[in-house]
Amino acid sequence: MRVQQLRLFWAVNLPLEIKRKLAGLQAYLRTTPVNVKWVEQQNLHLTVKFLGDVDGNRVSEITRAVNEVAAGTGSFELELSGLGFFPGPRRPRVIWVGVQGEVHKFGLLHGRVEECLAALGWALDSQSFAPHLTLGRLRTPQGGEVLVSKAEEICADWSVSGITVSGIDLMKSELTPKGPVYQVLESIKLNA
Repeated sequence: MRVQQLRLFWAVNLPLEIKRKLAGLQAYLRTTPVNVKWVEQQNLHLTVKFLGDVDGNRVSEITRAVNEVAAGTGSFELELSGLGFFPGPRRPRVIWVGVQGEVHKFGLLHGRVEECLAALGWALDSQSFAPHLTLGRLRTPQGGEVLVSKAEEICADWSVSGITVSGIDLMKSELTPKGPVYQVLESIKLNA
């Protein structure tokens, strides 16, 4: 019998009202003539750790390990504000919203998840943790400067505060022709 491979990641899922505000920001930015693949409203999230393709039999092992290190972290408050681009505004490929607030606690949680998964065979991230929320990916570079200009217009006035992070979810991502479909497989409370 063939073992099912699951594409997995740990994430902070956001409340619907926050996702609606982010979708409003995307709608404002969509008015630019740029070819962007926008993240669907239901898929907007903050990534804690991307695992990639995983043997489906390892879900309980992964959940147990992360629960042990994350359960005592405690909840924390975040704010979304500021817009940026990867690799930078001169050659934008990804547009994102910045994360502020108790980012040190988010970093601590990320570090604990990284270390426990490294013990299970996952590679440690080579880049330092830079929390952000991806809004979209530019399919072509044409018009990138227009999008950067539009983002700069709204950047100073746009923010969402009061986001309480009290848990993280193990997400399954199924890639389809219409875009990824996410499903929560497991949830861990940070105040356990």
